[in-house]
Amino acid sequence: MSTNVEFDQAYLRDTVSAPLTEAMAQLAIVQPQDPVEFLGQFLLKYVDNELRKQELAKLKQQNGGKAPGFPEYHVYGADMSSDNNAHDVKLEQLLAAERSIEGRLRDVKSVPDLFQVYLQWLATTLNAEEAYIGVRTANPAGQQLVHWVASSRGLKSSATVDKFLTEETGVTFDVFKEVEDPTGATDADGNPLPPAVPRYLHVENVLREPRMKFFHVPKLGAYLTRGLKYKSFLHADVFNESSPEEPRIKDDAWLVVSADTMGQARAFTHQEIESFQRSSAQLIQRLEELERDLYRRDAERKSTQDDVQLKEFGIAFASQVAIQEENLMLQMQSLPEDEKTLKESELRLAFLTYLLVTHAPTLAVASLRVVPFKSVTLSTFAAALTLLGHQRKAMLNPATQVPSWERIAPLVQEESLRPALEAFQATAMPPTTDAKQLLTGITKADAEAENSITASLFAWVQAAIAHAEQLEAAAERERALREQQAAEEEQ
Repeated sequence: MSTNVEFDQAYLRDTVSAPLTEAMAQLAIVQPQDPVEFLGQFLLKYVDNELRKQELAKLKQQNGGKAPGFPEYHVYGADMSSDNNAHDVKLEQLLAAERSIEGRLRDVKSVPDLFQVYLQWLATTLNAEEAYIGVRTANPAGQQLVHWVASSRGLKSSATVDKFLTEETGVTFDVFKEVEDPTGATDADGNPLPPAVPRYLHVENVLREPRMKFFHVPKLGAYLTRGLKYKSFLHADVFNESSPEEPRIKDDAWLVVSADTMGQARAFTHQEIESFQRSSAQLIQRLEELERDLYRRDAERKSTQDDVQLKEFGIAFASQVAIQEENLMLQMQSLPEDEKTLKESELRLAFLTYLLVTHAPTLAVASLRVVPFKSVTLSTFAAALTLLGHQRKAMLNPATQVPSWERIAPLVQEESLRPALEAFQATAMPPTTDAKQLLTGITKADAEAENSITASLFAWVQAAIAHAEQLEAAAERERALREQQAAEEEQ
């Protein structure tokens, strides 16, 4: 007669042996800092997967052997087994999901929203732990990077967003490497097809890929990614002033779409990979259309409103500054020489600050633009914002470490810019070190060549830096005088 102990041993052997053996094997490969937590997470995920299988089997049993909500059917006119029927049901589910996302992508009106809608859909449809999008870019030194900019988990909840990969690290850069067609396919003339980038990369077990780069605790699962080349309209050089109807389109922009099952201990299925390819093709097509539409909107507003408004602002600003400079000369004539420079810088900065506050609505026109400004304007905006109390780091692209329009634009909206200008106090301004560094190599002529907003902010930053230097010089003179007086008293 079997004992309870024998039953327990049989249960453990039949239900625990296999997953525990696999867990121990992965433990030996990964060698995590906390082996107990690793084993626990692995086994919990295994149990969760088994429960899902049981629930699906139960639902199918209740529906007469069919998956819930889907009728039994065949494809390609072939006779299908029960396994093939399940395969077809899954395919129909994926195709239905792809049809639904196509309409949702058309309704989106901004690039960040486009990415978020697609990634949340992708993660749900593929049952992925996370899906994310990166852009190929380069830092000022020319080093190629993939900067992860969006995640299905949102910007604040993802450990991946704002991280980046270099060409020397990670497997992701393989999506850009052209390879020969392994099938030996030829074109209509019988010539071998030219090398092309892979349609996708699928790392079935990330823990066994030594080049896999992790931004969080490594977990057993798969990584699926592909690179998509597209025509971009949202870049700083797109406006063609000599021929506005012919924008300078960037033909070699790259987007990287990825998903993973890390923590699920499973690879992506063939159907999921095909759905990934089809849906990401939809995404890149919609991205091109959306960027083109956003560019056209910016171009129309620029030619019909902004250019005229900014030209008038530039003339008015320059005229007011010229009058103030004449008044300053008259005011300074009666002051002692040692007080003149400091007072002049103080009054000049105060007047320019007043002008910026007065013209805040015009300055905020820049925030409406989606197409990024050129580097001179971005650096000038960032320099001014550091003097208004914003952190330099918050305005830089974390991958390239250069000013980013996506991060600066919200800070120059009127509801943010005006209060900051009104609260500015020359005697309590932040150190000017960051502003000086941001304006390195930029001249007054460079700023004026961009637009009147850039020119006015550049003039204000220069006035603030000059006044800070005069305050420091005055403080140094005061210290030297006190030291001299103290020395004389000791004698």
